[in-house]
Amino acid sequence: NEITFSVQLFPSIRTFSLLFCASAIQHNITSQTTPGRSPFLLRTSFGLERPKTTIMTTDTSYDKNIVTVSSESSVPNKYQQDGEEAKEIAKYLPYFPFKGIPRFYDIGGFLAEPEVFQRIVDIFVDRYAEIGIDSVAGLDARGFILGPPIALALKKPFIMMRKQGKMPNTIDSESYNTEYGKRSGLTVQRDKINAGDRVLIIDDLVATGGTLSSAISLVHALGGKVVECACVVELKMFVDPSEESGLPSRTRLFKEQKMDHVPVWGLISEDILDVEAELPEGYVDDGEEH
Repeated sequence: NEITFSVQLFPSIRTFSLLFCASAIQHNITSQTTPGRSPFLLRTSFGLERPKTTIMTTDTSYDKNIVTVSSESSVPNKYQQDGEEAKEIAKYLPYFPFKGIPRFYDIGGFLAEPEVFQRIVDIFVDRYAEIGIDSVAGLDARGFILGPPIALALKKPFIMMRKQGKMPNTIDSESYNTEYGKRSGLTVQRDKINAGDRVLIIDDLVATGGTLSSAISLVHALGGKVVECACVVELKMFVDPSEESGLPSRTRLFKEQKMDHVPVWGLISEDILDVEAELPEGYVDDGEEH
């Protein structure tokens, strides 16, 4: 019981996007556009029959290629990173040049396709349904898109971790560094996490781990435990790079912050994000440098 469909994706600078930092890329990635070509067509298929909250598929083998900062996790290793389902979903994360970045990934591609977006939610729900989650925390801002449908399906509270100064009755984390520079810390309301709570943290992408480390520190400050940090995309190049590369290391950061027991999981890595958007004639990268 499958359906095959095709869709057109039109990249837009107004959509939510994943940023892939060009200065950090060590693979000599280049981006070329072809003016005058029509927007590309993608084809994929997804099973339509599903339980009310989850879909069980054949792609639930134990993941031998998952990249985490710790092997200690109570989470079953379902859904192989860059597996067959991940490859289908990756087709809806096209890249195009924007703000001086050769590969700017647009999650608006799968958000605009309910069947694909639902599939992502189902994968996350299936992964965490049986391990005793108390709440789901989403990171400002794209974690606010992905987290609520996952929390609803799991029937768990959703917690916002926002930029500072946006909510009352909060505790704040310290500022943190990302691949793009220093950022002010995150904040969470004091009454949303209780001592002993098992919290799942959701975001769209993990790179250096700076934002995740800020979120983890807030959960720990309130006495909670982070079961896992789960993202649609994990940039493996930042997991444990060599000193010679000059790249920031997520593994090193988590060890310094005494968070190396917290597992991180991503469904898709940069290895399969290779769909180049075919831009409309006259497209100009007029964004400011990131």
